[in-house]
Amino acid sequence: MDTSDYGVCMGHRVLLLWSGSQTPESIQDMVTSLTDKVGAGGQVQVEHVDRLGLSGHNASNFDIVLSGVCQPCIAIHSPELLTEMARVLKPSGHLILQEPVLGADDSTRVLTAQKLASRLRLSGFVDISQPYTVSLTDDELSELKSTLVVSTAVTVAQTRASKPNYEVGATSQLKLSFGKKQETAVPKVDEDVARIWTLSANDVLDDDVELVDSDDLLDEEDLIRPDAASLKAPECGPNSKKKKACKNCTCGFAEELESGNTSQKSKPATSACGSCYLGDAFRCASCPYLGMPAFKPGEKISLSNRQLKADA
Repeated sequence: MDTSDYGVCMGHRVLLLWSGSQTPESIQDMVTSLTDKVGAGGQVQVEHVDRLGLSGHNASNFDIVLSGVCQPCIAIHSPELLTEMARVLKPSGHLILQEPVLGADDSTRVLTAQKLASRLRLSGFVDISQPYTVSLTDDELSELKSTLVVSTAVTVAQTRASKPNYEVGATSQLKLSFGKKQETAVPKVDEDVARIWTLSANDVLDDDVELVDSDDLLDEEDLIRPDAASLKAPECGPNSKKKKACKNCTCGFAEELESGNTSQKSKPATSACGSCYLGDAFRCASCPYLGMPAFKPGEKISLSNRQLKADA
């Protein structure tokens, strides 16, 4: 039996798992071929696939696990079985697996090739190869279909996977430094560069340095003193619409209001009805001009001394 594609080398420890109705002669031929590959320094162990969980193999004990490579292959690898295979494999060890697969999912225990690769990944394996179909004779395919009791087309797929290069549950100490960090040295400033932006007293006294007089920067208009009225804001002062000083008045109108010295003129009293000048017949009951003679609009009312005296 050809075992050259399994990657078995001298000194390897190999676990061969069988299932189904393989003849003792076919299993013995496989063991003989593997023994020649591993040599005297290696070891080949044979185990039934259903007894692997009860065998008590040590963890990380085998370099290669072969399962289902003996025909006819009817073993369906459950997640628990794949997890046990990962446990007994050494870190970076290889699994070569053959399993019946369906061309389309029919919700049975037989998986498709894509679901088989997904189950291997969930069981902890990495570097999973694309499953490929193993060539079988028509009689082997017919026997396989009748044994598994499936209605759709069934084939045997082979795939390879590896265990990660670390042990399951392995721990590693992280190197964390909580000590005081060393202060990084401040880079020294080049003196020649700093001297370019520095002006010393000797430089000011140098005849080659021309200093500008600030008074020469002023025009004649800048020297004219502004009028106080022009400094007042349009919203502030007696001519404003609000007739009151701003909140932050700076033109002096707030001080004028406080002292009572303002140039605001009070508006003359105006008639509410506009008929006061016509006489008492046209005046309201509360009119201040009741009892006074009629007058012309805008005329100032003046009372004689006789009118100011009360009637006897």
